[in-house]
Amino acid sequence: MVEIKSILPHEYPFVLVDKILEIDYMKSSKGYKNISHNEPWVAGHFPDNAIYPGVLMIETMAQIGGFIFVEPEVKTINYRMLLCGVNNLKLIRPVVPGDQLIVEASLEQSIGHIFQIKCVAYVNNVIVSKGLISLAQTEV
Repeated sequence: MVEIKSILPHEYPFVLVDKILEIDYMKSSKGYKNISHNEPWVAGHFPDNAIYPGVLMIETMAQIGGFIFVEPEVKTINYRMLLCGVNNLKLIRPVVPGDQLIVEASLEQSIGHIFQIKCVAYVNNVIVSKGLISLAQTEV
């Protein structure tokens, strides 16, 4: 499968994908992030009851959704997919350390270099977040 760090432009602690499970080029992608007790945000969000921040959940969806555009057998890419919009996205249940956040993303539509992606996030087969994100393709 694809090497995440060779595709994402991010560095620790902002690589929010542990594994890509599936890519159906220009159609869908699926991956997960294990929510660890050792992550930098745990101490402050919230000290007595850590909850994965919603903005990080959205970024996790965007990072996994961006793998829709990775062609089979590609090792590196010469473009970036940047989060440029969030539409009708709902954070339904809290995600906490110890959870595995699974994200399924599917391409809904595109206009030029802007792509709308439907994302559904699960923990233990229960939907924790869903909605539409927009990604813009830019040159490196």
